[in-house]
Amino acid sequence: MLVSVAFWVAPRACEGGFETYLQCGTVALIVLAALPFVLRSGNSLSIRVVSALGFVALGVAVWVVGLLVANVNFLCRLF
Repeated sequence: MLVSVAFWVAPRACEGGFETYLQCGTVALIVLAALPFVLRSGNSLSIRVVSALGFVALGVAVWVVGLLVANVNFLCRLF
């Protein structure tokens, strides 16, 4: 879903689209970090923490891939 948001905001990146993509990505990472604690309550804390870190790492990878594949422009005005 985050990659589809990247394609949606790519044409509007300089008019606030990049900020929208940044906020959506932040929310997605928070949700991914919380999933192991909500869904795997029977596992030990260390397994849940490692799972949360793995989900966040995967989420960051998808976030960056979406940014690159959709060709989102984030350097709108240098000077």
